[in-house]
Formats: sequence, structure tokens, C-alpha cells
Amino acid sequence: MCRLRGAHVFHIYQLFLIVSGVVMLVLAGIGSRRSPGLRIWNGILGAAFLIYGLYLLLFFKGGHYFLFFYVFILPVLMVVRFFRDRSRPTAATGFGPPPGYGQPTFGQPPAPGYGQPPAGPGYGQPPTEQ
Repeated sequence: MCRLRGAHVFHIYQLFLIVSGVVMLVLAGIGSRRSPGLRIWNGILGAAFLIYGLYLLLFFKGGHYFLFFYVFILPVLMVVRFFRDRSRPTAATGFGPPPGYGQPTFGQPPAPGYGQPPAGPGYGQPPTEQ
């Protein structure tokens, strides 16, 4: 009975390796707001999980094998992080002052209208007739 349970655990482990490898490769291939380094790392781990799972499924005849607990945890964390990054607003949507504010740089003429009085009459003054 114990030997049979061990065989089932081994087959479940193979399934988790293959499925998590495929999911991680798909997440690495989908364009999102994640950095390229994180996507590459996701792709490398996904390929490693998939290759090791296929090796255990197709060529492994018995003996010792490595049981990585990351197989059960890492894909869930990657999927959660993928959707969290996908729903996060971009940094260009409104932090900081609008463009055009700030001090002019040294040695360059100021932008037109920067620090100059308005061209028309002053605020609160009646228009002058000429």
C-alpha cells in the first residue's frame, strides 16, 4: 500500500512539473509590464521544470530523484505576481508635476512665456483702449 501511494505521489509530481513549466513559459512569453530580466528568469525556470518533468516521465526508470517543493509554490507565486503587475498602473500616469514646470537649465534660454508677464492686460484690470 505504501509503495502504491509513493507511485501516485511521483506521478502527481511529474504532472506538477510539466504543468508548472508550461504555465511559466506561457507567462514569460506574454507581454506585460514586467521587466525583461524577470521574464527571462521566468522562462528559464519554466523550461527547466518542463524538461525535468518530461525526463522523469519518459526516461526515468527508477532510483533517486530530486523532489523540488518550489514546483508547488513557485508557479502560484508567478501567476499572482503576473496579474498583480498587470493590474498595477504605470508610472507615467500622473506622478510628479506636469511637463513644463521647473527651472530652466543653465545656459539655455527660458521657454517662451516662462516668467514673463501675460501679453494682454493684467489680471483684474480693464482692457486698455488704443
